Amino acid sequence: MEIVDVNTQFGPLPMASSDLAVDDLLGLMQKYQVQAAYTLSTLGLLLDPTAGNSATKAACGEHPKLLPIATLNPLMYFGDNSVVLGLVGQYRMVRFAPEIQGYPIDFAPLGELVTAAAASLPVMIDVQKPGDITALERLIGDVPKPIILEGVHATLLAETVSALKRHPQWYVETSALLIPGAIKMLAETIGAERILLGTNAPLQPLAGAIQTVRLSGVTEQALTQILGANARRILG
Repeated sequence: MEIVDVNTQFGPLPMASSDLAVDDLLGLMQKYQVQAAYTLSTLGLLLDPTAGNSATKAACGEHPKLLPIATLNPLMYFGDNSVVLGLVGQYRMVRFAPEIQGYPIDFAPLGELVTAAAASLPVMIDVQKPGDITALERLIGDVPKPIILEGVHATLLAETVSALKRHPQWYVETSALLIPGAIKMLAETIGAERILLGTNAPLQPLAGAIQTVRLSGVTEQALTQILGANARRILG
């Protein structure tokens, strides 16, 4: 059964005075038989998207099992969509992290950037608190490419189900779906084909995230979809 992780990272963590090494991520992938991981440099989320995207591209160029995620920061967006067009063909996905980058979900530049990016590339957006998903719906509605909700946890489950029923191109990753029954409930209500394995490794334990999915009580077919087949189908 193929395992594909759609949410990993590497690079410096200035607030913690530490660093998430690429070799640590690759070692975890080998240990737990993860065939591919979508990844990004923390430089892009925490400091400079341009430098971060370059670091991501370089790391993924050296390691074929790593697939590049670009980052953009709406606080630095002034209407020039060439920055988005430059990502097409080089990155597999674009990620936005409002809480980390310091702006709300209900933020006009975010809406403009997501709409521009999702014309050509899948987009992952971090959600943190009740109301974020509803605000995102108002901000972007339906777009051509997939939208992946990152960070969905227990208090966001009802809002997630509500939104995904309305938007067939929206998906959810599993990194924060840690309470018993959450993954099975989502599989039964929105469909296992809408759920992607995400671990946030190596910042969070990769083994535990995979085990949470394996022990979720979903069918073998659903397990195959969530652990890898969905990512291959949706992200390539």
